[in-house]
Amino acid sequence: MTAAPSAVQPAAHQVTYLNKSYTFRSWLLTTDHKRIAFFYLLVVSGFAALGGTAAMLLKFELLTPQQQMFQDIYARLFTMHGGVMVYLFILPAMLGIVANFVIPLMIGAPNMAFPRLNLLTFYLYLFGSSMIIVEASFGGSDAGWNFLAPYSTQYTPSRILPALSLLLIVGIAVFLLAVNILATIHRRRVKGMDWEKLPLTVWGFYVASIAMIVGAFFLVIWIVLTATVREIALGYVQYNLNLNPLVLVHSFWIYAHTTVYMLMLPAIGIAADIIETFARRPVVGRKGVEHSMMTLAVLMSLSWGVHLFTGEMWAWTNLFFSLVAFLSAIPLAIIIISLFQTLRQGRASFVSPMVYAFGVLVSLAIYWASSLALYSPATAQALLHTQFEMANFHFLMVGVVTMSFLAAIHYWWPKATGKRYPELLARLAGWSTLLGVLGTFGPGFLLGLQGMRVRVVAYPEAWQMPNQLAGMSAMLIGLGFTLPLLYFLYAIFWCKDSGPNPWDAPGLEWQTMSPPPPDNFTAAPLISERS
Repeated sequence: MTAAPSAVQPAAHQVTYLNKSYTFRSWLLTTDHKRIAFFYLLVVSGFAALGGTAAMLLKFELLTPQQQMFQDIYARLFTMHGGVMVYLFILPAMLGIVANFVIPLMIGAPNMAFPRLNLLTFYLYLFGSSMIIVEASFGGSDAGWNFLAPYSTQYTPSRILPALSLLLIVGIAVFLLAVNILATIHRRRVKGMDWEKLPLTVWGFYVASIAMIVGAFFLVIWIVLTATVREIALGYVQYNLNLNPLVLVHSFWIYAHTTVYMLMLPAIGIAADIIETFARRPVVGRKGVEHSMMTLAVLMSLSWGVHLFTGEMWAWTNLFFSLVAFLSAIPLAIIIISLFQTLRQGRASFVSPMVYAFGVLVSLAIYWASSLALYSPATAQALLHTQFEMANFHFLMVGVVTMSFLAAIHYWWPKATGKRYPELLARLAGWSTLLGVLGTFGPGFLLGLQGMRVRVVAYPEAWQMPNQLAGMSAMLIGLGFTLPLLYFLYAIFWCKDSGPNPWDAPGLEWQTMSPPPPDNFTAAPLISERS
């Protein structure tokens, strides 16, 4: 009589979400959150390559002071890079891939709260994102990722309405994802999983989802008003609407701060859980980190006006936004100090996920320090719309959010596939990405202080060396993004099995087999105290 296979040591013939069925119907109509996350990974990888290629072309243009391409082409390429990376890569990567895959596993749930809505959301995102191909075939837009008014409403000859339609569809998909994540965390937690025991990754996605649901309404307001004013300017409709462009700019930045910038929170949670695993100790001041996340979300949502210090706002309004922004720096500083202290007190081993998590922490500290200069109206008057602001934003989006996405992929790859990957190459990719981020965006602070604006094609020769450093360092980022694609594909076919818990990590997701079964757990997971 043979013993039944346990959840920790599954039998070789055990059914997983990957081998349950191989038919097209079972995949295309699946409601399994893990397969849907795999769909997102396929599509998002393509858009990451597209946006990254556009970024490389932009950097290569700035290697020499002389103009190489037409300003109009540069502006359209700039818009494609920003729009693709923010709306079609970063948002769906964090919500559609990471949250979709790990949240049900981390809370002991068999699936997302609304499985059919989850599948519908993916196809909605796929439809909206595919419109970028049609948009690009007609020349695209040149108004930037934020479609700054009044340029986008009155002056640009490029196609604005198709681009806004794309953003609206993708924005609705992000909204539905956030609703599903919020409902899953509320309703699908396993018995005994109270709020204090939630992993910080789940905390980050929970708080960010609330903010994203609020921000979606301002996205609709911004798109509808921008489209309406644009049509009035073109003479197609007449509503006798004399709208101040600042209304449109305010609406956009409310949305951006409650959706795009809020991706900082799940990025922090991912880095914290990885640091906790490899430092072999709980996060120092864990409750303080949780409270700081919630406080940071509220204060950041109220500080969108820091992007408008160069606009026509009352002095008291500027003072309010400045005060709230400086207050938001306090909880962020608490989080940074807590994670650095966890590293110092622990016994950290710098395997590949830890390398990426460390890169997140370093980039977060640089983002925090550089943001202080943008929170004061006096200094922001000179630094907004310069390379300084661009560097600050990219340290957040690339150094923090994108590196946290890569950290999550490396950390949970054995769980998703049951396979190891070449650790040496993974560490090389991690350090290459971190050095590339520092070298690509670090010079932007110096260039911004010297007055170099964003979206320029030509510049004085005195600024050539920092721009060349940034351009050459961008190739390190390209290497860091390309290597994982190669060794992950290699790992699927030729690497050894990873076992259920190769990192000896805490968390419910590591109590099930790798890859997980269709319903995630063969038995009810056990809640253990974090020690």
